[in-house]
Amino acid sequence: MLLRHPFLTILALLAVPTRVLSRKGGDSSSSDSESDTSSSGGSSGSSDPGDSEDTSSSTSTSSGGLHCSDTHRLDFDDLQPPHYYQYNRAPRRGHASAYSDWDGVFFKGEASLKYTIITPPNNLTEGDIASSSLITCPFGTQSTRMLGAAWVGAKAPTPAGPVNPFTLGFKAWESNVRVSDIDYSYSVCEDLDLVQLTTTVDWYNGGSIEKAMDAVALNITQAAGNSNKILFDGVYDLKDWADSERNSIQAAEYDNSGLRGQMISLPDSLCSEGRKLGKILIGWPTGTHINGSMTNETLELNFSGLTVAGFEHGSPFPDTDTKVNVTFEFTFTGSFDAANSSQVVLPGASSHNTSLISFERATGSATVASLSLHCVLMSLLVSLGVMVV
Repeated sequence: MLLRHPFLTILALLAVPTRVLSRKGGDSSSSDSESDTSSSGGSSGSSDPGDSEDTSSSTSTSSGGLHCSDTHRLDFDDLQPPHYYQYNRAPRRGHASAYSDWDGVFFKGEASLKYTIITPPNNLTEGDIASSSLITCPFGTQSTRMLGAAWVGAKAPTPAGPVNPFTLGFKAWESNVRVSDIDYSYSVCEDLDLVQLTTTVDWYNGGSIEKAMDAVALNITQAAGNSNKILFDGVYDLKDWADSERNSIQAAEYDNSGLRGQMISLPDSLCSEGRKLGKILIGWPTGTHINGSMTNETLELNFSGLTVAGFEHGSPFPDTDTKVNVTFEFTFTGSFDAANSSQVVLPGASSHNTSLISFERATGSATVASLSLHCVLMSLLVSLGVMVV
């Protein structure tokens, strides 16, 4: 009988997930990256996110002779500007455990895109609106529930151009999957992303990167109520990009919207013009307001703007020159992804520098300690179980 209470205490401790015990850094919620349940998404944001199904098994698709194998595993490869490759991904080729000061940190979480489509645009002349009287789109404010992933890293040594002390890369895709199942909510075989952004972009000359520039010049301040939290804001502006050479992969239909990898788009089939039309290509209009906040455990983002947008061309959707007016507002709340981050971010006073942000290597000691504790408790439980019997 004297052993009953210690026995129950150990049972209670074992019930605490190891990821809670292994939390690194601050005092916020831990990452969802260790979820064992796997799901795939891509349906309307109006669905209940709690109804996701397990589809972690590999799937294969083929179209026009091309074959794609998909595990639905979340892919982070397109979150960084290409010029970072030589500083973090290249050293890791053949050396998976290699560390770089420019590895950065990852965040994952839930997002929402609210938008209003107005047809025809009220700031275009009749001659600019092809068949606008035939187009139909959803009326009023619409909302799409999404999942998102972000990367934040220190400014790279080269190329010349950027001034921001950090670069932010972000993408989001429509999904009804739970945030805890985000690791298996993606598809590399489908064009899922509706939002893609890097605050620093590369400038090409002759097919190679000549320099880079800040697409968003960030104003960074320390939060009043939390010395280890930073606030940042800026306006998206690629006017300096207008006369530069495009990368060869930039398709012509994106010429008026900046870069192909810098996009806000709305799902296909929202509008019809006799037939359903493709994605609405918002791009990143000059003047789009971007702001957010960051601690060592959380990242919050907000984007808002308005523009005249066209439609994506190509099968199975018809070509059209019709334009629509779109206003949009995007929000994202993410948690630090310790499982995929080799660094931790130190914002605000914890950075100990005037730029209000720094990065350092994640030691992993807390994780190791928590696993060791779990093993010790398991051993005690087995021993006490034998003694009780």
